[in-house]
Amino acid sequence: MEADMAERLGVNEFPSCHGGLENLDQEFDYIIDSVEGEVPTDLKGTFFRNGPGRQRIGDTKYGHWFDGDGMIAAFTFNEGQVHFKNKYVRTPKYLDETAAQAICHRGFGTQIPGGLRKNLFKMPANPANTSIIHHGGHLLALNEGGKPWALEPATLDTIGEFTYEGGLAPSQVFSAHGKIHETSGDYINFGAGVSGFGLKGPKPCLNMYRIGADGQMKMNRQVPLDGFPFCHDFALSERYAIFFIGSIVFGNMAPVIFGARTISDQVTFDTRIPMRVVVVDLENFESVREFETDPGAIIHFGNAYESGDTIIVDGMFQDNFEANETLSDVFNPDNRFGGGYYYRYKLNMVTGAMSREQVVETESEFPTFNPRYAQQRNQYTYTACSIPNEADSFFNGIAKIDDEGDAETITLDQGYYGSEPVFAPRVGGDSEDDGYVLEVVYNGFDHISELLILDAKRLSDCRAKLTLRHHLPHQFHGLFVAETF
Repeated sequence: MEADMAERLGVNEFPSCHGGLENLDQEFDYIIDSVEGEVPTDLKGTFFRNGPGRQRIGDTKYGHWFDGDGMIAAFTFNEGQVHFKNKYVRTPKYLDETAAQAICHRGFGTQIPGGLRKNLFKMPANPANTSIIHHGGHLLALNEGGKPWALEPATLDTIGEFTYEGGLAPSQVFSAHGKIHETSGDYINFGAGVSGFGLKGPKPCLNMYRIGADGQMKMNRQVPLDGFPFCHDFALSERYAIFFIGSIVFGNMAPVIFGARTISDQVTFDTRIPMRVVVVDLENFESVREFETDPGAIIHFGNAYESGDTIIVDGMFQDNFEANETLSDVFNPDNRFGGGYYYRYKLNMVTGAMSREQVVETESEFPTFNPRYAQQRNQYTYTACSIPNEADSFFNGIAKIDDEGDAETITLDQGYYGSEPVFAPRVGGDSEDDGYVLEVVYNGFDHISELLILDAKRLSDCRAKLTLRHHLPHQFHGLFVAETF
């Protein structure tokens, strides 16, 4: 089949992932009527995704993938039908740049045209483009560079910037990777911040937040740090929040403040800096133990749980940050979007001993699992994989990995590129993998996207493939909820 497709293109190679980064400027609302197989009737709920919907405004490319405007997609499953809709988050950045058809705001790696004068003292805008959470009655689009943005779940209309009724101070930001504590129902999140100023300048910290199941801020406290971290995600066990402060560091920020360079320009991977692990008690947000290990970074975490005195943490380890060059030049056909490697860490809270092991050899990212098993020992983790097959410019496989390191891995056809797999439970399901894995796939031949519904017990069993009427730009993170709104 792959050879036939290549012949149809008139080339000897398969399309790369880069077409999946082109804009989707139109907003849709329709029932998906192109279905192969049968949508399970015991799959009910809404699959939300968030990511940059556009990488160009007018004739100008953004300077970094992180700067594209957030576009929420929602797939609603009900009685064997799937409804699709997508809508941009109406942030000031989106509204201003849509009206002007030009870059009006700075970003993580984007400058406003016009030099120093245009960028002086201007902070990067919040594109609300990274992740999404439904908790305490609120649907929030998240980006770690600012506040959450509240959305109306049924229509995806933007309600506005969200502060938990002032529970987030004006200077506080909210990360894209908060986690729900299954026992309490509380939502734990964090953001990089400043706790004050001393002789050496600003004092870095993590602002930590605990939001009750009712959607009200319960606790907002600071955890002091030695330096400003590039901290995108964290792990959560029953009693602890675990932060891996890695070797990705910010250099001199003065050129950023004065408009000469972007934050992306000043981010480096320093092999002289070991990775530190800071363990924070959830009851009082006090740091209770620190560990140190080889230089590296973990961008995304899987599950974490406690076994006696030991915390077990799953994460995707990287020993460099070469990916930042790719993210700064997303349309370059020579660039490949890679991932990390699945490692398991064991932290003994009594002795201070730390060990790690690589779980599988496959290049992997975006670990997800059945959220009912959060903070307890889970047997299965699902990851997006990069499989060498002459068409691996982006994630092109999915793996189901058990707690012993055995994996079922499926590879997409060449020219097809996947995303973060998300587990959706079967109505009435009672075991950990009794459900479905949802995967959005970009078809590079036809510039169109598909939704795969895979049996979570056996990934090779594709229950249905639903073809959209358009492509869905490569997105970052997703969420499945049982509600259909």
